[in-house]
Amino acid sequence: MTDPESIRLQVATRLPVRVQWLIEQTPLDFDFSPSQAPLLNANDFLGGPPDQRWTALHIFGEQDYAEGGGATPFLGVHAESGEILGLDLDRDESQIFLLNSNIDLFIKTFLELDEVLRLSRSPQVQIRERLKKIDPGAFERSEWLGLCSLFQ
Repeated sequence: MTDPESIRLQVATRLPVRVQWLIEQTPLDFDFSPSQAPLLNANDFLGGPPDQRWTALHIFGEQDYAEGGGATPFLGVHAESGEILGLDLDRDESQIFLLNSNIDLFIKTFLELDEVLRLSRSPQVQIRERLKKIDPGAFERSEWLGLCSLFQ
């Protein structure tokens, strides 16, 4: 079982509170401010009618593609498996999707992408291979795979 407080501390100390990346001139924003306070499960965070599928998901951040014109999923950790998942209420299919196997690998993946997309410190050409090397067990099933296809 994963400790939400440990996740919160890792996000709060290892990631910036807010980041914006540009992907083909379209902004992709990340907001990790929910990690500045004790993490809430998705039902409590969203404040709507409870959904059993989301009870074990503790929210530590949000993502916004195209300034509200695209996907706006929440980012969380599954309390039992430790997997890092996205929750997109506007998806027709599965509203919950995989990002990484655990919080450490999520942070490493995020920081690798941050260097490429925000800081422009390394070439984008081999980003897919670098991300797969970080989390080989999850990458081929993760949402990061789709992001990599945007700049191949």
